[in-house]
Amino acid sequence: MVSFFNLGPYASVRVELTAVTPTGPYRLEVDHPAKTLVEYFETPFAALVRHAEIESALSGKPATITPAAIATV
Repeated sequence: MVSFFNLGPYASVRVELTAVTPTGPYRLEVDHPAKTLVEYFETPFAALVRHAEIESALSGKPATITPAAIATV
């Protein structure tokens, strides 16, 4: 899965989530204009929670993940 989010009119961030093997682990790559961040997760849900945290931190907007959803990770 590949997604993008904007940091402003001249900067965007590319996010890619891939399965290393069909059953995991899962690789989350965040390509920011200044650097690239790569992290590995046991489940795709955990990677998507981290994606939301990173997007929230970079964009300044609050994450839209409920506490109950995070508790299941």
